[in-house]
Amino acid sequence: MKTGEFMSKNKQAEKQQSKLQVFFMVVFIPAVFAVILAVVLLYYLGFNVGSYLQDAVNTLPFTDNEETEETRSGEDLPDDEYIAQLEHENDALHNEIAALEADMEELAEENESLEDQLELYESDGEGQTEEDEEDGAVVDLNDVVRTLQEMTPSRAAAIVEEMSEAEAVTYFREMSPRDRSDILSRVEPDLAASILDQLAE
Repeated sequence: MKTGEFMSKNKQAEKQQSKLQVFFMVVFIPAVFAVILAVVLLYYLGFNVGSYLQDAVNTLPFTDNEETEETRSGEDLPDDEYIAQLEHENDALHNEIAALEADMEELAEENESLEDQLELYESDGEGQTEEDEEDGAVVDLNDVVRTLQEMTPSRAAAIVEEMSEAEAVTYFREMSPRDRSDILSRVEPDLAASILDQLAE
């Protein structure tokens, strides 16, 4: 009999436990999930859920809005102490303003020095740009001369005939006499004679 009573009690306990599990799985967990989902949706729709909750809590009878010591500090203090406190806060604000003004003066001086440095940099940059342009012109001239010398004389002569005489004379001045003669021997005679006259000057 004792064994039967024990087994029946176990069965009743298991039934109660299974009912609790079913309640949590079917009712409680979905309800919590639905509440969380609703709060998230309201937040993304622009509703301030926190303020609504705070208003709801404030309406409860056991959460009366009691003034804190900070909000009542001015009322609780005597007039003399309250005036002294305000003067102290005023002095602190004046000190902060003076510190901010000093910081602004330092920033203005730094700004002026940076502007001076920028002007110097820009003036130096213009001079360097002119020098770079001159160096680039020399490099371009040497590159063209080297390119003409590496070509076959007939191909170089055909290119020289398409140039202006001034350009051709400039390039021929930088060539070695041998390369110059090889190319000029294949240039039209009139043009070759004119280039030679200008090279002789």
